[in-house]
Amino acid sequence: MLAFERPFLLAFLLVIPLLWWAKRLARRSGLRLPLRAWKGPAFEGKPFLPRACRFLAGLLFWLGFASLVVAAAGPARVSRRILYLSRGNEIIFVLDVSPSMAASDFRPTRLEASKAIIDNFLQGRRNETVGLVAFGQEAALICPPTLDYAALRNRLGQLQPGQFGDGTALGSGIATALAHSSSSGAPRKYVILLTDGESNAGAMSPSLAVSFAARRGVSVSVIGVGSRGEVPLTYVDPDTGVKRTGSYKSEFDRDALAALALAGGGRYYSAENDEALTAAFSAISEESASLAKTRSMSQEESLVRLVLAFGFLSLVLARLLELAGGGDFL
Repeated sequence: MLAFERPFLLAFLLVIPLLWWAKRLARRSGLRLPLRAWKGPAFEGKPFLPRACRFLAGLLFWLGFASLVVAAAGPARVSRRILYLSRGNEIIFVLDVSPSMAASDFRPTRLEASKAIIDNFLQGRRNETVGLVAFGQEAALICPPTLDYAALRNRLGQLQPGQFGDGTALGSGIATALAHSSSSGAPRKYVILLTDGESNAGAMSPSLAVSFAARRGVSVSVIGVGSRGEVPLTYVDPDTGVKRTGSYKSEFDRDALAALALAGGGRYYSAENDEALTAAFSAISEESASLAKTRSMSQEESLVRLVLAFGFLSLVLARLLELAGGGDFL
């Protein structure tokens, strides 16, 4: 935002149209006003140069004059930022990236719809730290809990189906999230599991992982992503680069996932379409929002030197052009 220390001085900018109008009036009446610019030798026989030089010289002269007036008014760029005086809650998403997440019963696929809704969730965050774990046959930390949502978005966007193998290691995914949440000083901690399948891989069972979460005061909620029945599926195998196309029989035990969420002190959300997924995230967003104490700070950056430099440069160029073209540009 632009601000001025002495805004009343900007009234002198009205001199520009007044002098221009006075000069035109004087020319019509045959009078000559003592408003002459620096005058140099005219180029006789070269009409294409003097007129252009005089026009540009006049333009630069008034730009320079206006810049000096603005500089005298004390321009400054004012920026305001909000400081959070209290730490927010912590949310870690545990995202299934197994090949079945390439199923196209969501727009355009289950995985892309999940990535998009997480990205949208981040837009409403303020002082909550958010992290990301991805899993297939194996689990990996993609981004530790952070306030740098742009970095998280970038890493989220790079995830592809099948990236961590052909399997569903629910327990490993939850355990990985807990390993990076245990030392956090956040007032409340949430793990949000998004999956479309049953656990069939990993060294740790999902029930054991959520029991650890409950002991540490971490709430585990589960979103079951996907509809029932035959679903078209297309994805590129990240290991071979081969495009795989076919159909996938979408069946998983929703009761088991609901029991998992109950044991983890969270809730189970059935998301069989895009609308249900949006509704689930709306509820999660409301539940995990933090009450934040904030303070607003303002910072001023003076623009006086920059505007003065531009003004003097304009006047110097006006002088040089006038010397080249000659005449009175006022």
